[in-house]
Amino acid sequence: MFEHWPYLGVFIVLLAAGLGSPIPEDIPLLTGGYLCAADLAQLRWMIPVGIAGVLAGDLCLFTFARILGHRIVEYPLTRRLVNPSRLVLAESLFARHGVKIIFAGRFLPGLRPMIFAASGVLKVPYRTFLAVNGMAACISVPIVVMLGMFFGNHIEQIQGRFRTATHVIVLAAATALLIIGGIYLHKRRRYLATKVELERGIDAAAIERVVSTSTDPGDATDPADSSESDALTDSQLTRFRQ
Repeated sequence: MFEHWPYLGVFIVLLAAGLGSPIPEDIPLLTGGYLCAADLAQLRWMIPVGIAGVLAGDLCLFTFARILGHRIVEYPLTRRLVNPSRLVLAESLFARHGVKIIFAGRFLPGLRPMIFAASGVLKVPYRTFLAVNGMAACISVPIVVMLGMFFGNHIEQIQGRFRTATHVIVLAAATALLIIGGIYLHKRRRYLATKVELERGIDAAAIERVVSTSTDPGDATDPADSSESDALTDSQLTRFRQ
């Protein structure tokens, strides 16, 4: 019976972390790896338990956000995880990148709750959320658990290095996004400038065509016809006077 306690303990702590407990997810996962190194648990079971615990916590937050909508920021329990300004930021990221941001959110500890809450507020289907987040968890969880297993005696150092690596990844991703955004804006500006010049050329050509049509010599009145008309009018006036 007691051989199942390590798995249950890791699962409960991961679930609590997903529900707002001030415990980072990497601590129970690293602890699970350390328990495997100490022969108190088996890696083949610890990794699935870790994935299940991570997804269970994420699914609880996602479900709360899906039910409450933007009112999720009004409750003390969820407000610690989701503040209004970051929720708006997560929604804007989601609007630009779609479900891809759910995958990236698994590797962004600071924005992860807001991204998952935004997914719920925006009514992402459960199947889509679990599939995308599950793929990301299948990458991150085994890595952290195995780090705890192979370097269990230095778990505090591993935790610090893991956070440092996460920050570096986030910084690199932000820099890449800024570069891509700058290139996109530059190309967009050039496209708009070209479009404006093209429209001006079309308008100028249309105006010139209208002007030339209105001043066509074929439409002008012949002076001879005008004189004849004037002569006819004078003869009619003479007869009228007689």
